[in-house]
Amino acid sequence: VVSTQSTEAVVSTQSTVNNSGLQAFYENEYKEVPVTGENSFIVNIGQLIGDLLDKKIVALKHRVAETDFNRHSITYFRGLRLDADISRSMTNKPTEAGRKYKSFWRLGQKTMSMPS
Repeated sequence: VVSTQSTEAVVSTQSTVNNSGLQAFYENEYKEVPVTGENSFIVNIGQLIGDLLDKKIVALKHRVAETDFNRHSITYFRGLRLDADISRSMTNKPTEAGRKYKSFWRLGQKTMSMPS
């Protein structure tokens, strides 16, 4: 396995083009995700985004498996504003991350102080 993601606080858009190797954890096992082809893409959300949306969209644990060929994909990551309030969801419910951190900055930069 090259990498695994599940708790990121970002939205990623990805095209696997015509390459396999992306796997999703579904029904207690990793399963191969169908390739996107040239005219479609996959949108992954992080756990925090799911929490902010009251779990109406669930973060999917996924990974990139090693392949016996050169694998190419195109990925775009989009995060929250650093000062975004992550303590409450869109309907004002407390979030898991919000129990510890009020802002995205504090979640992502636990050891750094907020810039003035």
